[in-house]
Amino acid sequence: MIKSLLSFIIILFISFSNLAQTTQDEVQLMQSLYGMEKRDIIGEFIELNESQENEFWQLYDEYELKRQEIGKERYRLLTSYVNDYGEVKPENADNFMKQVIPLRIKSDKLVDNYYKKIKSRTDPIVAMQFYQIENYLADAIKMELLEEIYTTKKQ
Repeated sequence: MIKSLLSFIIILFISFSNLAQTTQDEVQLMQSLYGMEKRDIIGEFIELNESQENEFWQLYDEYELKRQEIGKERYRLLTSYVNDYGEVKPENADNFMKQVIPLRIKSDKLVDNYYKKIKSRTDPIVAMQFYQIENYLADAIKMELLEEIYTTKKQ
């Protein structure tokens, strides 16, 4: 499981280092590919019995579609940030943050809502495992992005 998780994260890191050059079609393809790889990791991490499998995967697929939509918006913002790097003005920084903060909140609410849905249709342990792995992966990606992108400087 750890080996699969590390492979997934390494692939994401490599892809994010090339984000500024990626077209929108490639973003959709990457999300589709990562969704499948990520699904395998989720399947290894979360302990489901037979009666929980259908319910969990149905909810997980719904969650992934919504998460990918948020991911597209994050990509757009990150591309904007990379393109504007070196020319950040106070109004640009404020505008950027006015978009980033609600997006983070939306992402957190999505995980929270699906935790509740999964808990009610499977059990609290499965929901907790979902919550743990989703947050772990999201935090790992955020950390890598923060290490890869430039630190904001005043113009």
